[in-house]
Amino acid sequence: MLYDGERKAVEKMRGDAHRQAALDIEQAITKLGDPTANPALGRSIIELYWGASFHWLAYGCDRKQGKHKETHDKLGKFLRDIGEPAMAARWDALDNDRRGGWYGHHANLTDVADAHDGWEGIRLWATS
Repeated sequence: MLYDGERKAVEKMRGDAHRQAALDIEQAITKLGDPTANPALGRSIIELYWGASFHWLAYGCDRKQGKHKETHDKLGKFLRDIGEPAMAARWDALDNDRRGGWYGHHANLTDVADAHDGWEGIRLWATS
């Protein structure tokens, strides 16, 4: 089910495909290595936590609500609209962390840890 006028041209992924995408991204995070040993990884790892979180949210929403968004655009609003304000807050914080890392200078170890914590909470919600 598409939400809020999403273009029909977007090919819809099934919930289980979002789960697999999240698992694939998590594997990539592991393969990249420890940002403590290589701080240059911080920006990329934050982006990957964000991507995995998006897919976990789609998977969790599909399981719990029977619908999900196919894009991250207005995802926080969608989550609030379907009665998931805690996940909306987690997503909004992670999205902000991602922008700070990708477009700004916020990709240090504390920022990576914050992104990890946001992803971890979203993953736990999606799989419980």
